[in-house]
Amino acid sequence: MFVFLSALTLALIGSAPAQNIPEPIPGVQITNGSFPWAVDVYEGKQQLVPIHHTNVGVNNHKGANVAGSLAGSVFYKPKMTTEIEGAHARVALHTDKPVFYVHVMDDDPGGDSSTNLLANWAIVRAKVDKDRRILAQINFTQLTGNAKRRDTQVDANGEKFSDGWLKITPKEPLAVGEYVLQPVPRVANTFSTVVFDFTIDPKAPNSSEARSAPAK
Repeated sequence: MFVFLSALTLALIGSAPAQNIPEPIPGVQITNGSFPWAVDVYEGKQQLVPIHHTNVGVNNHKGANVAGSLAGSVFYKPKMTTEIEGAHARVALHTDKPVFYVHVMDDDPGGDSSTNLLANWAIVRAKVDKDRRILAQINFTQLTGNAKRRDTQVDANGEKFSDGWLKITPKEPLAVGEYVLQPVPRVANTFSTVVFDFTIDPKAPNSSEARSAPAK
């Protein structure tokens, strides 16, 4: 069985006041640790952009699964998908090399390495399907009920700062498309109900919430 867990029970963003707040761009400090921030580049200038959350739903594909079951094949694999509504994210980033800053609480006293922290967060590319974005597909075997999860996770580096801040940098440039930054539960077969979605699109309008250094 796959269980959804609230992101607030997993990571928890902004669950403690941060004393040392990162300044990813000289002169531009993060103002709120309740959501992730991305360093974007628009018209050649670095800027900070907040990444907002969206809720995750589950599609059990009842019609297709019932039809497959009625076909009588023991090799048929029922499936479910985790999805978010809408074909595009509210926030668009223009650079293919964004850098993300997340405020987390490390609930493992011994887990003080960036590797342990990064294991709890991931950048995942979403697949657009009409009016929704698919994050992961889970296939179950009829004979055993075992499940295999498939998603498109992006390789990234993690760097820990003081007071619960984590810097996440994709190892390779991100292709144009839809993505999410998501908490990853340490418990198997669980999913977060909340992700932070963004689009990579160099032609998109600039975010009204973007913050850049004042002109000198």
